[in-house]
Amino acid sequence: MLKEIKKEKDVITNQDLFNEIIKKVKKSDKWPSSIIDYELEERYETGLYNYEFNPVFTLQPGSNEGYYLSLYIRGYYGLTDKFDLVSLGTIKTLLTDKESIRQMAALYGECLIAYEEIMNDELDKFTRKGYDLFLVDEEGKIRHCLSGLSSKEKAIERFKLCSVRYRKGVVRDNLTRKEFVLSK
Repeated sequence: MLKEIKKEKDVITNQDLFNEIIKKVKKSDKWPSSIIDYELEERYETGLYNYEFNPVFTLQPGSNEGYYLSLYIRGYYGLTDKFDLVSLGTIKTLLTDKESIRQMAALYGECLIAYEEIMNDELDKFTRKGYDLFLVDEEGKIRHCLSGLSSKEKAIERFKLCSVRYRKGVVRDNLTRKEFVLSK
Protein backbone atom coordinates (compact mmCIF):
# COMPACT_ATOMS: atom_id res chain seq x y z
CA MET A 1 0.00 0.00 0.00
CA LEU A 2 1.28 3.45 -0.90
CA LYS A 3 1.91 6.04 1.80
CA GLU A 4 -0.93 8.19 3.11
CA ILE A 5 -1.55 11.62 1.58
CA LYS A 6 -2.56 14.01 4.34
CA LYS A 7 -1.00 17.36 3.42
CA GLU A 8 0.47 19.30 0.52
CA LYS A 9 4.03 18.02 1.03
CA ASP A 10 2.93 14.37 0.85
CA VAL A 11 3.24 13.04 -2.69
CA ILE A 12 3.54 9.70 -4.41
CA THR A 13 6.67 9.58 -6.58
CA ASN A 14 7.79 7.55 -9.57
CA GLN A 15 10.06 5.64 -7.17
CA ASP A 16 7.14 4.87 -4.85
CA LEU A 17 5.07 3.52 -7.74
CA PHE A 18 7.94 1.35 -9.00
CA ASN A 19 8.64 -0.11 -5.55
CA GLU A 20 4.93 -0.78 -4.99
CA ILE A 21 4.71 -2.63 -8.33
CA ILE A 22 7.74 -4.76 -7.43
CA LYS A 23 6.38 -5.47 -3.93
CA LYS A 24 3.00 -6.50 -5.33
CA VAL A 25 4.51 -8.85 -7.93
CA LYS A 26 6.80 -10.44 -5.33
CA LYS A 27 3.87 -10.89 -2.94
CA SER A 28 1.89 -12.67 -5.69
CA ASP A 29 4.66 -15.28 -6.00
CA LYS A 30 5.08 -14.44 -9.70
CA TRP A 31 8.55 -12.91 -9.27
CA PRO A 32 11.16 -14.98 -11.19
CA SER A 33 13.92 -14.52 -8.59
CA SER A 34 16.14 -17.20 -10.14
CA ILE A 35 16.71 -15.11 -13.28
CA ILE A 36 16.64 -11.53 -11.94
CA ASP A 37 20.00 -9.82 -11.54
CA TYR A 38 18.52 -6.63 -10.05
CA GLU A 39 15.56 -4.27 -9.88
CA LEU A 40 16.42 -0.60 -9.60
CA GLU A 41 14.13 2.38 -9.10
CA GLU A 42 14.75 5.48 -11.21
CA ARG A 43 17.38 7.60 -9.48
CA TYR A 44 15.63 10.93 -10.24
CA GLU A 45 12.55 11.38 -8.09
CA THR A 46 9.45 12.89 -9.72
CA GLY A 47 6.17 13.67 -7.96
CA LEU A 48 2.98 12.18 -9.41
CA TYR A 49 0.19 14.72 -8.88
CA ASN A 50 -2.30 13.53 -11.45
CA TYR A 51 -3.59 10.12 -12.48
CA GLU A 52 -3.89 10.98 -16.18
CA PHE A 53 -1.02 8.78 -17.33
CA ASN A 54 -0.58 5.34 -18.86
CA PRO A 55 2.04 2.63 -18.39
CA VAL A 56 4.75 2.25 -21.01
CA PHE A 57 6.69 -0.89 -20.24
CA THR A 58 9.39 -2.19 -22.58
CA LEU A 59 11.33 -5.45 -22.70
CA GLN A 60 14.50 -5.16 -24.73
CA PRO A 61 17.92 -6.75 -25.07
CA GLY A 62 20.82 -5.01 -23.35
CA SER A 63 23.54 -3.49 -25.48
CA ASN A 64 25.95 -6.32 -24.67
CA GLU A 65 24.21 -8.72 -22.25
CA GLY A 66 20.86 -9.84 -20.90
CA TYR A 67 17.45 -8.19 -21.06
CA TYR A 68 15.94 -5.11 -19.46
CA LEU A 69 12.33 -4.61 -18.46
CA SER A 70 11.96 -0.83 -18.20
CA LEU A 71 8.86 0.66 -16.57
CA TYR A 72 7.73 4.17 -17.57
CA ILE A 73 4.56 6.21 -17.41
CA ARG A 74 3.49 8.75 -20.03
CA GLY A 75 0.88 11.46 -19.68
CA TYR A 76 -0.17 14.38 -17.51
CA TYR A 77 1.29 13.29 -14.16
CA GLY A 78 2.55 16.70 -12.98
CA LEU A 79 0.94 19.85 -11.65
CA THR A 80 1.20 21.50 -15.06
CA ASP A 81 -0.51 20.48 -18.30
CA LYS A 82 2.75 19.12 -19.73
CA PHE A 83 2.45 15.72 -21.42
CA ASP A 84 5.65 13.84 -20.56
CA LEU A 85 7.37 10.51 -20.03
CA VAL A 86 9.05 9.51 -16.75
CA SER A 87 10.94 6.38 -15.79
CA LEU A 88 9.81 4.36 -12.79
CA GLY A 89 12.69 1.90 -12.83
CA THR A 90 14.31 -1.12 -14.45
CA ILE A 91 14.44 -4.88 -13.90
CA LYS A 92 17.43 -6.74 -15.38
CA THR A 93 18.37 -10.30 -16.17
CA LEU A 94 21.80 -11.31 -17.44
CA LEU A 95 20.36 -14.41 -19.09
CA THR A 96 19.58 -14.58 -22.81
CA ASP A 97 18.15 -18.07 -23.32
CA LYS A 98 14.60 -18.38 -24.71
CA GLU A 99 13.07 -19.56 -21.43
CA SER A 100 14.51 -16.57 -19.53
CA ILE A 101 13.17 -14.20 -22.18
CA ARG A 102 9.74 -15.84 -21.82
CA GLN A 103 9.93 -15.40 -18.04
CA MET A 104 10.81 -11.71 -18.49
CA ALA A 105 7.83 -11.34 -20.84
CA ALA A 106 5.61 -12.95 -18.20
CA LEU A 107 7.09 -10.55 -15.63
CA TYR A 108 6.12 -7.69 -17.95
CA GLY A 109 2.51 -8.90 -17.71
CA GLU A 110 2.69 -9.31 -13.93
CA CYS A 111 4.04 -5.75 -13.58
CA LEU A 112 1.17 -4.49 -15.72
CA ILE A 113 -1.38 -6.37 -13.59
CA ALA A 114 0.19 -4.95 -10.39
CA TYR A 115 0.18 -1.43 -11.89
CA GLU A 116 -3.54 -1.68 -12.75
CA GLU A 117 -4.41 -2.96 -9.28
CA ILE A 118 -2.48 -0.13 -7.61
CA MET A 119 -4.11 2.51 -9.79
CA ASN A 120 -7.61 1.07 -9.22
CA ASP A 121 -7.16 0.67 -5.47
CA GLU A 122 -5.28 3.89 -4.74
CA LEU A 123 -6.36 6.35 -7.43
CA ASP A 124 -7.20 9.03 -4.88
CA LYS A 125 -3.53 9.26 -3.86
CA PHE A 126 -2.75 10.36 -7.42
CA THR A 127 -5.56 12.96 -7.42
CA ARG A 128 -3.75 16.14 -6.43
CA LYS A 129 -4.99 18.70 -8.96
CA GLY A 130 -8.14 20.76 -8.58
CA TYR A 131 -11.00 20.24 -6.15
CA ASP A 132 -13.36 17.37 -5.43
CA LEU A 133 -16.94 17.70 -4.26
CA PHE A 134 -18.31 14.84 -2.17
CA LEU A 135 -22.12 14.84 -1.90
CA VAL A 136 -23.65 13.55 1.33
CA ASP A 137 -27.23 12.24 1.59
CA GLU A 138 -29.77 12.54 4.43
CA GLU A 139 -28.29 9.47 6.13
CA GLY A 140 -24.81 11.01 6.18
CA LYS A 141 -23.39 8.70 3.50
CA ILE A 142 -21.24 9.95 0.65
CA ARG A 143 -23.22 9.14 -2.48
CA HIS A 144 -21.42 10.91 -5.27
CA CYS A 145 -18.17 12.66 -6.07
CA LEU A 146 -17.39 15.27 -8.68
CA SER A 147 -13.65 15.28 -9.30
CA GLY A 148 -11.23 17.68 -10.94
CA LEU A 149 -13.19 20.90 -10.46
CA SER A 150 -11.01 23.91 -11.26
CA SER A 151 -11.72 25.97 -8.12
CA LYS A 152 -13.43 26.02 -4.75
CA GLU A 153 -15.97 28.45 -6.24
CA LYS A 154 -16.85 25.96 -9.02
CA ALA A 155 -17.35 23.26 -6.40
CA ILE A 156 -19.70 25.54 -4.45
CA GLU A 157 -21.67 26.32 -7.64
CA ARG A 158 -22.02 22.59 -8.38
CA PHE A 159 -23.19 21.92 -4.80
CA LYS A 160 -25.90 24.55 -5.18
CA LEU A 161 -27.18 22.66 -8.23
CA CYS A 162 -27.18 19.38 -6.29
CA SER A 163 -28.40 20.66 -2.91
CA VAL A 164 -32.01 19.72 -3.68
CA ARG A 165 -30.99 16.09 -3.56
CA TYR A 166 -28.10 16.19 -1.07
CA ARG A 167 -28.10 17.73 2.39
CA LYS A 168 -24.37 18.37 2.65
CA GLY A 169 -21.27 18.64 0.51
CA VAL A 170 -17.58 18.42 1.30
CA VAL A 171 -15.15 20.28 -0.92
CA ARG A 172 -11.56 19.03 -0.84
CA ASP A 173 -8.55 20.89 -2.16
CA ASN A 174 -6.70 17.92 -3.67
CA LEU A 175 -3.24 19.43 -3.24
CA THR A 176 -3.45 20.53 0.40
CA ARG A 177 -6.13 17.94 1.36
CA LYS A 178 -8.00 20.65 3.28
CA GLU A 179 -11.76 20.14 3.38
CA PHE A 180 -14.63 22.61 3.58
CA VAL A 181 -18.17 21.57 4.54
CA LEU A 182 -21.17 23.00 2.69
CA SER A 183 -24.76 22.57 3.78
CA LYS A 184 -28.21 23.62 2.59
